[in-house]
Amino acid sequence: MWQTTAIAHLQNQGWNNGIIHSRTLKFWGTSESGLAAKVDDFLKLENPTVAPYASDGVIKLRISAKAESLAAAEQLITPVAEKIKHIGGMDCFGADDDTLGHAVGRLLLKHQVTVSTAESCTGGGLGAMITAVPGSSTYFMGGIVSYDNAIKERLLGVSAQTLANHGAVSAPVAEHMAAGVRERLKTDWGISITGIAGPGGGSLQKPVGLVFIGIANRTEAWHIECRFGHRKSRDWIRLMSCNTALDVLRRALLGQPQAE
Repeated sequence: MWQTTAIAHLQNQGWNNGIIHSRTLKFWGTSESGLAAKVDDFLKLENPTVAPYASDGVIKLRISAKAESLAAAEQLITPVAEKIKHIGGMDCFGADDDTLGHAVGRLLLKHQVTVSTAESCTGGGLGAMITAVPGSSTYFMGGIVSYDNAIKERLLGVSAQTLANHGAVSAPVAEHMAAGVRERLKTDWGISITGIAGPGGGSLQKPVGLVFIGIANRTEAWHIECRFGHRKSRDWIRLMSCNTALDVLRRALLGQPQAE
């Protein structure tokens, strides 16, 4: 079928001439439908074409151009990509092979600052994402996996009263974890995650999928509350928690006003 039909059809359409080159823009903090609505006019282009995709919370726009050469394809793609990045604003964190870890790393290097992590339900996953980027030892000093409340108290300085009054999965604990790891590891920034990844452990007040992310710098600490849904898998909740924490730090480094 490929030899007798598909190849002949593609050749008749002119697809055997020149090259097809693509660039993929990546976004976090928006939805596929929301982004598609903003760039609707670009989705109607014929060369280059723009197509939306989504996976594990990352929204992608693939811009593909057909041209005689790579340079010619880039000339078609670049102005479209720049306009879309402007529309996406701070939600656009990178392109092609970039991860949120890469985006955060570039900003930490740019500002010449360091970060440390304090994790509970993600068990070190956030630190793993940061250190997956080559050269991260320049800005990542280390992390503390404080699964047990005693570790939160002893190593991060979260008070027993705060834990008793609010519970380990709470905004105050997330903020104290972030501030505590920043102070103890002597970094410019601290980022923390505490939540309920499931499948058990949830309640009506605090369901599976409830996660608090804390962030602290030298002058203040704050948090965001996430509800990833009790029907999602444990691995998915942990992945979303880590990527969201990276995005919180990314936006803080870019100077975006605090979310909550």
